[in-house]
Amino acid sequence: MLTSARRRTKVAGWLKAVLALAFLTTGSAWADNPFSPMLTLRMGDKVLELEREQIAALPQARLTTGTTLHPDPAIWEGPLLRDVLALLGVPGDEVVPIRISSWDDYHVEFTNEDFQRWDVILAWRVDGKELSVEELGPLRVVYPLDQFDELRDQRFHYRWVWLLRSIEILVQ
Repeated sequence: MLTSARRRTKVAGWLKAVLALAFLTTGSAWADNPFSPMLTLRMGDKVLELEREQIAALPQARLTTGTTLHPDPAIWEGPLLRDVLALLGVPGDEVVPIRISSWDDYHVEFTNEDFQRWDVILAWRVDGKELSVEELGPLRVVYPLDQFDELRDQRFHYRWVWLLRSIEILVQ
C-alpha cells in the first residue's frame, strides 16, 4: 500500500502524463472526456457504467468539511455512497466487502459500513464547480471529517479515494 506522500507524488506524475496526452490529442473524443465511463459499479456479473450526467441526476447531498489533504472547509456535492451502492441492489442495512479503485491504480478494500454510519459523499463538485483532474477529480470519496472526530483516525485516511474510477462489491 502506498503512503499518502508517495501516492501524492505518483498522482502528480500521472496527472502530468494525462494532461500532456490530452494536450497532444486535442480534438479527439478522448481529449474531450478521458474519464469515460466516469464510474463503473460491479457486483458479480452486474456492471453499471455511469457518466457525469447520470451521477448528477442521482439525489444529491451537500457537505461542508475539510479533507485529509486540505484542512480548510469546502462545500462538496454529490450522491451519498450508500445511494450509489443501492443502484447495484445492495440493501442499505447489509454489510458487504467492497473494493474502490482509482484511475491511478490505487485500490482499497473495506466494507460499506462507513457509508451506513456516516453521510459519505461521492463528490463530483466542490464549491459550486465540477471537480477537475487538478482537484483530484472527476470523482472523490469525501467523509464528513469536520463533523466526527473519530474520522480523524489514521485508519480512515486511505479510504479517501480520489480520481475514483470504480466500486466493486466483492461477492463471496
